[in-house]
Amino acid sequence: MRLNFITFVFLVISDSGVIAALLFLYSRYHIIHSRMVYILAGCIILMLVLRAFLFFMTNWIYYRKGINKIKGVVSDFKKGKFAQSYREVKVVNDLDEILRELVVAGRHLDSIMTAQKKEIDNFIELYNSIIFSISSYFMVLDDEDRVLFANDGFYKKFQFQSDEVYGKKIEDIFYFVNARLKGGITQVRQTGKTVVLEKTHLLTLNKISIIADIKISNIVVKDANQIIIIIDDVTKKLRNDYQISLMSQISESIQKDDEIDRVLFTILTGVTSGTGLGFNRAMLFLVEEGMLVGKMAVGPDSFEEAIQIWTAASTTSGDTSFVEIKSAEMKAGVNLLNRVLAARFPVKADNIFTRALNGRENIHVADSWNDERVGGEVRDLMDVKEFIVTPLVVVNKGIGIIVADNKFNNAPIMKENIELLSIFASQAAMSIESYSNLDTVRSEMQKLSERQEAIVESEKLAAVGRIAAHMAHEIRNPLVTMGGYARRIMQMPKEKSKVSKKIDTSAEIILKECERLEKTLSNVMDFSRPAKFIKEFNNINEVIRDTVSLLKNLFQEKKVEVGMELSEDIPLVKSDFNQMKQVMLNLLQNSLDATPAGGAIRVRSRSEADLIEITISDTGSGIGEEDPNVVFEPFYSTKVTGVGLGLAIVKKIIKDHNGTIRASNREGGGAEFTIRLPVPG
Repeated sequence: MRLNFITFVFLVISDSGVIAALLFLYSRYHIIHSRMVYILAGCIILMLVLRAFLFFMTNWIYYRKGINKIKGVVSDFKKGKFAQSYREVKVVNDLDEILRELVVAGRHLDSIMTAQKKEIDNFIELYNSIIFSISSYFMVLDDEDRVLFANDGFYKKFQFQSDEVYGKKIEDIFYFVNARLKGGITQVRQTGKTVVLEKTHLLTLNKISIIADIKISNIVVKDANQIIIIIDDVTKKLRNDYQISLMSQISESIQKDDEIDRVLFTILTGVTSGTGLGFNRAMLFLVEEGMLVGKMAVGPDSFEEAIQIWTAASTTSGDTSFVEIKSAEMKAGVNLLNRVLAARFPVKADNIFTRALNGRENIHVADSWNDERVGGEVRDLMDVKEFIVTPLVVVNKGIGIIVADNKFNNAPIMKENIELLSIFASQAAMSIESYSNLDTVRSEMQKLSERQEAIVESEKLAAVGRIAAHMAHEIRNPLVTMGGYARRIMQMPKEKSKVSKKIDTSAEIILKECERLEKTLSNVMDFSRPAKFIKEFNNINEVIRDTVSLLKNLFQEKKVEVGMELSEDIPLVKSDFNQMKQVMLNLLQNSLDATPAGGAIRVRSRSEADLIEITISDTGSGIGEEDPNVVFEPFYSTKVTGVGLGLAIVKKIIKDHNGTIRASNREGGGAEFTIRLPVPG
């Protein structure tokens, strides 16, 4: 009975449990007890409920697991995992079908993504290879000129960290963004066309300076315009090219320049110009009489002046020679120049300058504050930590030194800089020596020219002497005879009549003309004869006042105003009073003859250093010659009367007093004569 009951329970639980149970009861007992019917009905109902509950729970758990699997696959998809799990899925129902399709799709996506990742990795590797292999430095700017990106080369060259550049405006990176660079960026934004700027000077806030060719282009990223700036450092190339042409430019400059100061300035400009050696400051000292004497300095006195020079240089197109940069540099560095010009070091002294000169070797001072070789005087003059001293050597002889430093941008002085400066110093030394030789040749040529002029002057004087002797022989005796007879006629007793008066008048005219000719002959003889001077210390103002007083009546008759502006503190001059009075008399009479009525004559005197200067000017007709000094030539005259020896005599007297006289035309009309006499030491 127990087994039959258990069988009954299992039958009830089975799919055909209800029918099987009824058949069993009927076949076994052939009756159905009423109580058993109720029990059986209750079991059937309970079984049905249990059956429904088990069916629901079983399906709910199964579908829940399927949905979770699908969610997991979708979640993996979102994470980019397309084939990490569920590689084999047994299809039982629709959820399994969906899961299997998702897994298959994931595998396809994984294959696609793997292929794309490899391709992207290849592109990235190629991109990085290109970016890091190029020598250019570049940066990308947004529409507000803020830095979005800069390559490693940029950071290394200009010694920046990425956080010091990213998001900063370009003006916050460079000390000055010159007009060419700003204009180029603006032009690219407006036209979209690439702009190339050659040989542009860049200086960063941390004082790294280069000369660069800059390419500016426009790129579009996510519908936004950006500016890419590619910077090629051409500093070294320019300096190498510059070395080739530098000395030829200096040689040309030496040929054009007449003063050693301009030659030395030209040399130091080559040391400091951006396309040259690029030092901030340069000083030049030359050996003179056992002393190392400061001769020239080029460079700013302050960082502000340095910025002005660099900005001025960067605004040019970059193809100008260093000579054209002089104007900007000459306006700066006045204090430096004065300090160098005042500096003098005995060649036998022991300091860093004389060591380089006497040892004929470059000396690189890395820390002047702690270098015992420098010396206090040199340390005070330089006032910089690092500098280089290079000797100027010609034929194994030291003639001077060049000192250079980077005081304002603090750029380190590298071995390459020292080598270039040494090469340049050798060529500069030869240029200085060449100029000295050229200056000596010029001096000798000047002496030859002066000697030639003296010979010509002597020949003129000799000719005048011969003429004077001939005139004395041919003219003086007849003149004396004529004058004597004229006096005898005037002394003869005559009756008072009209005829006798005419005879006396004629004899008087003959006598006056004879006297005039004798005076002319006397002037010629005086000019050809060596003058005898009685030199004493005289006040030149007294000579002027005495002469003006002597001619006072003539000035009044011709209605010509005479003004004197005489310096009271004028020193005494060793001179012949009468001869100097003759000079003033001839010049004032000459001005009086050339000045019309109502005109004016001015006489000025002043002292200048070891000279006294006297100026006589008038408002007359001036000197109608291309070279006004031709009026001092013997026998030159524009007057109807006279032989043209007045101004020649003046020049001779002034020359005998070791002075000079110069004639010129005034801008307002009239002539001006300037006399310079030396003051005894």
